[in-house]
Amino acid sequence: MKSIIYLAGCMSLALLLSACRTSNTIQKDEWDMGDRTMIIKTVPKGGGAAAVSSPRVFVYKTKADYSHLVPVLMDDARTKILSYPHPLDLTVGGKLCLPTLLNEGYWLDNRGIGRNVAFLSYTYEEYSQLPTAPSMEELMAHIKDKYPITEWHECGRRADYKNIVPELNKLIEQGFLQK
Repeated sequence: MKSIIYLAGCMSLALLLSACRTSNTIQKDEWDMGDRTMIIKTVPKGGGAAAVSSPRVFVYKTKADYSHLVPVLMDDARTKILSYPHPLDLTVGGKLCLPTLLNEGYWLDNRGIGRNVAFLSYTYEEYSQLPTAPSMEELMAHIKDKYPITEWHECGRRADYKNIVPELNKLIEQGFLQK
């Protein structure tokens, strides 16, 4: 009886893990927003390793260098802030969670931003020193750019990479992230 339960458990686990594999197809969506065009692609990763609770990898370009400015997530109409960090959320192990500069002006997100990101005029350094998060009114008043993203790419999960920065730079060099 124990062997039947063990076998059923193993089969269930195998089925669950196979359902979590990353796609081997490229998804590309484009939105024309007047003077801004947002491109979103899903870049294929080989191997299809199971990814259990691994953060998504987002690579993006912006109109200007916002790498030291605090990101917030807004609604689709860009009229409300839906998500913003507490000042303590901007550091891990005493280091600021700034995005990582990649080749050709791309940025690797290290904070957990999304397509509807906007950047505040607060720098990570300034914001991380605040005792509490500013009020919603203060946050809205400090929005520097509601539409900063010019390119947005979803590149699998962090668990799919052994050495993420060189691997993403290789994808950039191979043209996987270009328009």
